[in-house]
Amino acid sequence: MSTEKYVSDVKVINYPLEKVYEKLSDLRNLNKLMDPEKLKEAREKVPNAPDIKFENFRATEDECSFTVNPIGSVGIKVIDRELNKTIKLQGSETLPIKFNCWIQLLPHEEENCKMRLTIHADMNPMIKMIVDKHLKEGVNKVAEAFTRIPFE
Repeated sequence: MSTEKYVSDVKVINYPLEKVYEKLSDLRNLNKLMDPEKLKEAREKVPNAPDIKFENFRATEDECSFTVNPIGSVGIKVIDRELNKTIKLQGSETLPIKFNCWIQLLPHEEENCKMRLTIHADMNPMIKMIVDKHLKEGVNKVAEAFTRIPFE
């Protein structure tokens, strides 16, 4: 097993840093985004977005879980927060890839902030061959999707 690091480009989010941090640091806020109509709208805005079906979504402030076909049950939990700077997440033990994800936020302008995602994934060489390209592309697609979230 080796740990691979995937880093997104820095993205600008057109909302104040405090609002973005407030929404992203509480996993209950994902409930609104997991609505099937909202997911459909989001996919239409992101070219080549995969058609992934999320089911059985549940969330608390610190943890969320859902089912993704064909992967199965997925869980994510917040393992650390630094106010208005960083949110660190960890994937559940049920996944074939162990990962941590860092959402880093920086002030940019009064009504904007910058954001970057970093994923650290532990995987064996066989799984890496299968998912490496997808993770390299996916980290930027997820970061881009974050710029389209309504943070009101």
